[in-house]
Amino acid sequence: MKKKILIVSGIAIVIIAGVIAWRVSASKAQTKTAVQNFTLKKADLLDSVLVSGTMISNNSKNVYSNLTNYPVKQVYFKVGDKVKAGDVLAELDTTSLEHDIRQAELNIKNAEQALKNEKSSNAYNLQNASNSAESAALELKDAQDTYDKTKKLYEAGAVSQDEFLKAESALKKAQLSYDKAQASLNNEKSKNTTTASNNIEIQKAALEKQKNTLKDGKITSPIDGIVTLANAKENGPAAGLLFVVEDTDNLIVSTAIGEYDIDKIKLGQEVVVKADSLEDSNFTGTVSKISPVANKDENGNVASTSNVQFDTEITLKDKDPNIKIGMNVRLTIKLNEKHNVYSVPYDAIVTEDGKQWIYVSEKSQKDSNSENTSKKIQVQKGMETDMYVEVSSPDLKDGMNVEINPKNSTEKSK
Repeated sequence: MKKKILIVSGIAIVIIAGVIAWRVSASKAQTKTAVQNFTLKKADLLDSVLVSGTMISNNSKNVYSNLTNYPVKQVYFKVGDKVKAGDVLAELDTTSLEHDIRQAELNIKNAEQALKNEKSSNAYNLQNASNSAESAALELKDAQDTYDKTKKLYEAGAVSQDEFLKAESALKKAQLSYDKAQASLNNEKSKNTTTASNNIEIQKAALEKQKNTLKDGKITSPIDGIVTLANAKENGPAAGLLFVVEDTDNLIVSTAIGEYDIDKIKLGQEVVVKADSLEDSNFTGTVSKISPVANKDENGNVASTSNVQFDTEITLKDKDPNIKIGMNVRLTIKLNEKHNVYSVPYDAIVTEDGKQWIYVSEKSQKDSNSENTSKKIQVQKGMETDMYVEVSSPDLKDGMNVEINPKNSTEKSK
């Protein structure tokens, strides 16, 4: 029994050894086949940032009404209509305001007539008071002269005491008349129409304000463009956003750049714009605006710490009627570009002793059935993109088979 057991054990060992050898061989074969080749040829190399965006107008105006208490009487334009600056988009029902204006105009007219009458009356009364004052002054002078003469005669005994007292009484009466006439004159002189005039000016200012308000009853377009939103409804309120007018001849692309790419974006960089709905058309533009701060939410905070973005605008160089507001577009922002250069995938470059190398597969010239060999070529790295690196060396030629992940060929080269 022991002999049989030993024989069986020996067979098992041989089988296990064979399996292990097969697996090692298969593993080596897999290692060899894992090496991929990249055919070297000169081509254009582009380093870019790819983002999406939306076509918007560079000149868009929201239209509101200052007269939210008045209903909309008539709407003259709808979405899609072309308008000129100053065109009346809608008109409000300002009947009550127009009535108030007419009443204010009538009140001012009456006040001006009353003021005119008052000024005329004041002038007449002033003239009468002046005349009365002059007459009183003459009478006072005559009474004074008579009194002075009578007094001298009385002192000389030429007239009686009754005559003297009569002259004295006449003087006092003339003085009182003069004082009264002078007071009346001063009163007339002090009269003026300043208050009435000021009141009329206040009424005129209020009327002018009402007329300006009436002008706001006609809602006009601030720019030339297309009506892209029309919320105004006849008999509806004039509150909120009523119209949006946009200049369709001046379009830009609105996009947002992530924080990891924003430092690469510079004003003036060339951009290739492709609209999703215009598959066969590419448009060119330039970066025209980069927000200095990250986008924030309604509370003024950065929207997301994991997705910080910066608003950016692209100005199109091309004007095409097929480009429309609201279109979704894809953008290729060119960071760097080289033409007719060699480039290889990142994984094709090996760094050894501080130098960069690539491995090129070569077939033996003597034995066509032999395995490929690897030739090591030192290269200088140049421009880099997300996937490729520019390489240069006098030993590089078109058609070379550059190994990707050349470290996998170590076993082969041994």
